[in-house]
Amino acid sequence: MRTLLLICISLFGISCFGQEVAQDSLKTIDQLNFMQGTWKGEGWIYINRVKKQFTQTETITPKVDNTLLMIDGLGHDKEDKNKVIHNAFGVISYNQKMKAMTMLSFSSTGGKMENNMRLIGEKKLEWSFKNEQGGTIRFREDFSEDGVWSEKGEYSADGKNWFPFFEMRLVKQAE
Repeated sequence: MRTLLLICISLFGISCFGQEVAQDSLKTIDQLNFMQGTWKGEGWIYINRVKKQFTQTETITPKVDNTLLMIDGLGHDKEDKNKVIHNAFGVISYNQKMKAMTMLSFSSTGGKMENNMRLIGEKKLEWSFKNEQGGTIRFREDFSEDGVWSEKGEYSADGKNWFPFFEMRLVKQAE
């Protein structure tokens, strides 16, 4: 009985370890096919300590023989539909040198940056970067609900306490 228990514990440990490694390993764009398409919805963001509501459109398209994904995002203030709140462009590809899936992004507020992307669950992604003050900005994207893209942005000065500053929920549009 004791031997059987040890075998079960060992197998469970191997199984969990295997899942953890698989979750973090983004090696091909095919693993991100669920992101492709046009997405529309709403969200909120803190800008200069003021919470702003916005409408958002994101278009994600495979390019260069399906070796990268192009992301084009545009968000407008809900109160002033002519005012752009978010304007960004990105490219997700496998960076052979870094041995990681990365997103090279350009935005009107953040300039240019390259971030590692990692899977944190089934159809769930995370990417983060350090800001000028040394804090960390983290985004978590969740595509696990069919046809829905939920995303949350958080800030931490110490890497332990996280404060939300951004959230959006988009719905995939029929093609």
